[in-house]
Amino acid sequence: DALQQMITNGSKDDDVISTEGEDDENNTDEWQLIDYALENKEAVTLWRSLEYIHTPRATNHTLTLVEMKPKTGRYHQLRRHMSWVKGCTIVGDKTYDGNTRIGQSLRERGLFLCSNKVSFNHPYYNTEEGKVDYKNNNDNGDDALRLSKDGTKVEVHLSIDLPNKFSGFLAMEKRRG
Repeated sequence: DALQQMITNGSKDDDVISTEGEDDENNTDEWQLIDYALENKEAVTLWRSLEYIHTPRATNHTLTLVEMKPKTGRYHQLRRHMSWVKGCTIVGDKTYDGNTRIGQSLRERGLFLCSNKVSFNHPYYNTEEGKVDYKNNNDNGDDALRLSKDGTKVEVHLSIDLPNKFSGFLAMEKRRG
């Protein structure tokens, strides 16, 4: 699993796919599904809104901090899903922002897309020899290595903080709003 965070330009709540009804600013923790093929191949993304910022510089006067989990890995999948399916481009995405006046005005600080968490099965510790080594040495205090929930696989979990440009940009836009 990979986790991406981004800021999208606009909020388009009328086409949110949700089991609990429409997405709104009070329901920011609900995961949504985008299942939309790209190049005739399956492309699936989970996403949720984390924070809404009201600002005159954005489509519908809203910027949204979004968390995404791509379940497939298609070319520009997250960028195209947000732009083409949700109608909310990622801030700074000059390829998919439609070259609109608002899109152009939000390009100055680059693309606001960051992969800040990733997890995967460890390539060595899941071999027969590696499983023995892991059992004998699993007290090394490495928080990045842990067993899967069912206890059958050794996983690597890595994460970083979002770049400062995210919080700085959101704070600046909050002041404008």
